[in-house]
Amino acid sequence: MPRAKANITPEVIKWARESCGYSVEEAASKIERSADEIAAWEEGDLKPTIPQARKASEVYKRPLAVFFLPEPPEDFQTLRDFRRLPSDYPRQYSPHLHFLIRQTQDRQQWLRDYLRLEEMSPVDFVGSAKLSDSPLKLAKVIRSELDVSIDEVKRCSGPGEALRLWMSKVEHLGVFVFRGGTYTYEQINVVEARGFALADDYAPFIFLNAQDTKSGQIFTLVHELVHLWLNAPGVSNLIAARRITTDSDRIEMFCNAVTGEILVPQTYFRQLWQKQHAGTPIDKGIESSARHFNVSREVIARRLLDWGKITSRKYSELAKKYVQEWKANKKQEKEQQKQKDSGPGYGVIKAMNNGYSYSKLVISAYQSGQLSGRDTSNLLGMKLNNLVKVANALHVPFATAGGGI
Repeated sequence: MPRAKANITPEVIKWARESCGYSVEEAASKIERSADEIAAWEEGDLKPTIPQARKASEVYKRPLAVFFLPEPPEDFQTLRDFRRLPSDYPRQYSPHLHFLIRQTQDRQQWLRDYLRLEEMSPVDFVGSAKLSDSPLKLAKVIRSELDVSIDEVKRCSGPGEALRLWMSKVEHLGVFVFRGGTYTYEQINVVEARGFALADDYAPFIFLNAQDTKSGQIFTLVHELVHLWLNAPGVSNLIAARRITTDSDRIEMFCNAVTGEILVPQTYFRQLWQKQHAGTPIDKGIESSARHFNVSREVIARRLLDWGKITSRKYSELAKKYVQEWKANKKQEKEQQKQKDSGPGYGVIKAMNNGYSYSKLVISAYQSGQLSGRDTSNLLGMKLNNLVKVANALHVPFATAGGGI
């Protein structure tokens, strides 16, 4: 007996594939059908069976019902692209990055509605800055709002602790910070994106790529925060432009300048350098200063370039050297991780991936009965029976009774 066919709309299933960045061949491989079949679905020459359509919905991460709409629905707008990519790197977002952005936009929409229902106050800094502002003055304003001192950062044991400090300060402003890329299946190459920001006056989000170094994530975090101050959401990989040719270049260079000043204040840094490193080799002074401020060596090298202490050629040599060393260290870390019996627990990783503030609010909404178990599971991307692990990782009191299933 022939299987029932799914009366899908060809242009909708094509839109679903294209919106997540898959080629016909990639989609065919994941759906486990031939490329000719996928193309025939999209041309209207062939209908998939219901199980095949269901498989496609899983791969494209769209509800099955979407395929039966008469036309593609209005989707979230693609984020502005601030990236500077190597010439041989695909310009289009990878499927993983597509899915992550869409998932974050879904979460932002829910969170905005929830916070407004709870009569929470909107944040007031989004869009409060403009490109004509002085980077030095804006950095001073943002650092004051963050309420973080150089001594506080200096006391951190290393970049890992410093990152947690900066994240807590940013979240205290009402920004929802999360990291991704811990698991192999969700990893995004840092060349493609080191972070992105989604602006909103109730629920601004910042994503940090966990594949990056901790000091790299610190720079990305503050850089994306400046994007929010400008109300210029988008995806960044922070590769500096050699010359400013577009409005996006201008925004990125401005955000980099403000970020450098927030992390390594010019006046303090120059006094410290003159006092401690005036007669020492450049490389040694950079190493020491990076530890002092708990930032990457490249940030210090950039401050020296801006100061005129090193040439553009020297800066490029150093930056290239640091990238090569980072790649070597990353490879070594992966080998060491393979040999370890255990790593961070499931609850810790999920709390990090979803963001601490966001996870706490979702758990609170579930426990108060404002969210069903199914919606809670969807919003956190996990099975409900694992919720207690996340609550424990966040040190949140948790009662198993919550919203209805």
